[in-house]
Amino acid sequence: MTQQNFDFEKVQKKIQQKNHRRGILLVFSAVLVTILLFLAVPKVLNQFFYNPTGQNAYVEGNQYIFDRQIYNELTIPDYDMTDLTMEQTGIGTYQINETYRSKYSNQTIGTKTFEIKRNKLYLNNSDFHYFTPTFSQEMLPSNQLADTKVVKADTALAKSNLRENIKPLPKSTYVNVNLVFKADKSISAYQEWLKLNTNNVNTLWQAVRPSQKTIDDTNNPVVVGFNPAGGFSGIGVGIKNEKQLNDDFPLLVSHLADTKQNQWSEEKRQTTHFKSLLQYLIKNESFLAQDPSKIQAATLKNVLADVNKNGLKIYGVTLYLPAFELEKILTDDAVKSATVTKVDVFPLTSQSGQLPGFTYPPEE
Repeated sequence: MTQQNFDFEKVQKKIQQKNHRRGILLVFSAVLVTILLFLAVPKVLNQFFYNPTGQNAYVEGNQYIFDRQIYNELTIPDYDMTDLTMEQTGIGTYQINETYRSKYSNQTIGTKTFEIKRNKLYLNNSDFHYFTPTFSQEMLPSNQLADTKVVKADTALAKSNLRENIKPLPKSTYVNVNLVFKADKSISAYQEWLKLNTNNVNTLWQAVRPSQKTIDDTNNPVVVGFNPAGGFSGIGVGIKNEKQLNDDFPLLVSHLADTKQNQWSEEKRQTTHFKSLLQYLIKNESFLAQDPSKIQAATLKNVLADVNKNGLKIYGVTLYLPAFELEKILTDDAVKSATVTKVDVFPLTSQSGQLPGFTYPPEE
């Protein structure tokens, strides 16, 4: 038998090579795990916080836009949101900028910049105010209002002064106005009043009378209402499941109405739409919870319960109409007060420039 020599150095070299390869593999594995953790951990952590850029069962993405449009319809009579940008700046942290304009106008009237940071909203800047005095003052508790006789005298004088200020305007002048009625009206009663007192006036918003239970924790009045047309203006939103949305929240978006819903009375359609606004926000209360200044789900439940019990009653409306139509309305005793929020003066030189739906009286 031939004796083989044992090469210790060769064996040691092989062991060193194996250890070197194992070390490289361990380093590579550690780097890979670190990269995966770096990518995955923020995504995991973000799941614990409100994500305005995400999607829900109804919209394709950026659910905040859809939620905001619904909340705006519920609470803002005179303005549209025309631009919105969102940027994620950290884990659960988003920078949001909103831009608003007056309805029927391209003029920007305000912006709002804020940060949602881990389920809390921090306002950075805002020059936009949501509620007009007409509706918010109307909802103040009686013990916060001035003497009733003085208020009646002031509102009568204000109506008279407004009529006198309207008279010299060109007949082609259009105005946005918030009207408050002396007595609340059902939808059908309002439609009848509109038919008797106006000609083709566009109702932009209707203020709904909530019960006293809906005053918030700071004792501020809660102003809610809706667009009777049931559609959003401003930024469009992509809906990915239209049938499901209309089944869960009937007539939330008017153009999704089915054949049966299109046959309902106007009162039933508008009541259903308003209740769906409330129900959608109640179900998606994470949107409301970011900002304590928003009307919260518990208050919306009280409004919904009140409508279910007493029916839908409106105490005021926002109209877009010719100034001469408003002059006529201000003589009606049913109108308690009127606040003009925007005036468009554009004298027309030809019949082709006349807005559709109106026959203008001759200029004096």
